[in-house]
Formats: sequence, structure tokens, C-alpha cells
Amino acid sequence: MRRPSTPDRDLPIGIVRWAALALLVGAVAVPVRGQDQASVQIVASGDLLLHIKVVAAARHHGWARAFEGLAPLIRREDIAFANLETPLADDVNEVVTGSPPVLGAPADAAPALAAVGFDLMGCANNHAYDQKAIGLRRTMDAVRAAGMRCVGAAAEEDDAYEPVIVTRGSKRVAFIGVSHRLNRGAGTDTPEAFVGRMEEEERVDRAIAEARAQADLVVVAVHWSHDFHDHASWFQRRRARHWIAQGVDFILGTGPHVLQVVSRGESERGDAIVAYSLGNLVSNQGQRWEPRRSIHPNAHPAVRLPETRDGALLRVRFDWRDGKLVAAPLEAVPLWTENNFWSWWFDRSQPHDIRVLPLARADEAVRRARRRAIQAALGDEVTLVDR
Repeated sequence: MRRPSTPDRDLPIGIVRWAALALLVGAVAVPVRGQDQASVQIVASGDLLLHIKVVAAARHHGWARAFEGLAPLIRREDIAFANLETPLADDVNEVVTGSPPVLGAPADAAPALAAVGFDLMGCANNHAYDQKAIGLRRTMDAVRAAGMRCVGAAAEEDDAYEPVIVTRGSKRVAFIGVSHRLNRGAGTDTPEAFVGRMEEEERVDRAIAEARAQADLVVVAVHWSHDFHDHASWFQRRRARHWIAQGVDFILGTGPHVLQVVSRGESERGDAIVAYSLGNLVSNQGQRWEPRRSIHPNAHPAVRLPETRDGALLRVRFDWRDGKLVAAPLEAVPLWTENNFWSWWFDRSQPHDIRVLPLARADEAVRRARRRAIQAALGDEVTLVDR
């Protein structure tokens, strides 16, 4: 059971309003009337876990099918972000299930993600080195070749912390990416790619200061928390306090594979938003859940929790009004990962079929069961919209 939303007393001084955020971010700069006024919209979602069966489905149906449900939801003006928690290489280490699994996927997933409107991929996460540093380097190359940019990883260690600047109209938005942990090492003493690490606190603080000097809006994409934790920990809240005090306006969290609440508060610059976890965007997790099917409670959470199939495409519009940053009322499109696991189970001749859709396009029983759960996870500050 999810904990009810309560005021987050641990956020920085001045943070008094709560909000729940989840899922994708896109940015639009639109001139508006008034002195020193403009707006940028960020659209963000959670983890892209391209598990073995997700890759198998894409090989049969094409990657476009996996993500096509997102295309109508992302505008050209948006700045759209998701966390790529799978190397786009699958031939360095063997791709295997397990705890934790070793992930890997073909590079042709990248053009499909770019085609639906993504601008940025978070590349700092615990699976970044699943295909060693050479696999991360190939991931960065695939993302760049598709016309997107990696946040939180680079060929040089210092550059992994370098802010990625995106411009919309007259406004500059800086993205920094860090991960709390890594599952394995780079695989060589001279890595071909590096990941931004959250424990490198001085480096992260310097990156925030650099971003603050270059940009109008500063975003930190952080991969943290623990699997299936549905609430933000004291550690997350404390770190969010620190980063906002250092100059961060928007924190995009991923990592636990379920949605967590979003906080709305204030900094000396104006409004500040913390999305503690945007859950999964697409994965093979939760595949055994169906509205009327019972699952043994001892089954692993990764296969039985419907929360791992819940998603959100979070939209946050920031306005500048007379020198202050103002976040508009928060919206999110609830998402659902459709998975034909049981049809495949009873008829092994069927191909796997896994794709992410707006919840409004899911079966009625799924919509009834999951819309309320997604709303509870994100909190009262977030309004769910169908598109």
C-alpha cells in the first residue's frame, strides 16, 4: 500500500507546497506578455529497461511499435527526457536475467526513441557498464547518431559532469546526470566512457554552479533509491534540499522502477520541483499481473507488481515572471506497459508483444485498476490528463 501524500517538511526552507510528479519532460519556449516573461516546458518519464523479451518483441514487431503510443504526447517545442537504463550494445557481455540482470539491446532502439520526440537520454544509472565502458561508448554514439544527447556520461571523466545545454527560444536549460550506484565496473583500467557519480559531491556541486552560470533553468537527472520502494527516503529528501540550495530548479528521479511522489516548493529563484521517481517507461517487469488473475505472493516483485507497469509522462511548464521562476500546475499522462505474457505463455508460437501506451488506450479493467494507483503515487499536485 502506498503512503498518503503529506507535506514534505524536509525540503529546503520555503518549500511548503507538495506535488507528485512522474514520467516524461519536454520544453517549449513561448513569448508571453509582460516584462521578463517566457516559458519552457519539460516532459519527462522514467526507465527504459529493454529486457530480453522487450528486445524479442521489437525484433518481431519493430521498435516503432514499442514507443508509438508516446508520439502524440510530445510536442516539437517540448524538451523530452527519459532514462536509458540499458546499454545500446549487446555483444560485449552476455545479456542474462538475474539479480541484477545484465542488460543490453541493439542500437536501432535509438532512432525509434528519437522519432517519437525524445531529445535527451539519461545515461547515468546502475546498468551503464553492463556492457562495459566500451558498450557505454557505443550507447553514446548511437544516441548521438539518432539526433539525441546523453546526459551524465562522456568519453572523459570530467565531461560526464558537464551540463548539457538545451535552448528553447530565449531560454537555456541545463541538464546534469548522476547515478547513486553502479552494478559493475568499466571492465578496463582505461575506460572509454565515464558516468556521473552522485557520491562525487564536490564535482556535482561544481557542475551545478557551472550550469547555474550558463542557464536560466537547471535540471538534475538522478538515478537513486532502491527497487520497488514507493516512497522517497530521508536520504533522497536531504539530497534534494542540498541541490536546490545549490541552484537546482528541477530534480528528475528514476531508479526504484515504481512511481514516487513529486514535491512542489520554493527556492530563492522561485518555484522548485522534485520528482522523486518517474518509475518505468517500458520494461518486462510486472508481466504476470492481470486485473482478475491471482499471483502467488512469494513471486518476485519484478514479475508480479503492477506498479512496475505504471508510468507517467510528466509535463512541467516553467514561466519567468518579473525575474521569478513559476511552475504552472503540474500535469501527467498516465502510461501503461502492455505485455502479452499470458497469451505467449499458453501459446508459445506467439511472438512477444510489449509496448507502452497512454493508460486511456488500455483495457477498461486495467484503466479502472491503475488510474487511481497512479494518481495516488504522484500525489495531489499532479493532474492526470489523457493526452
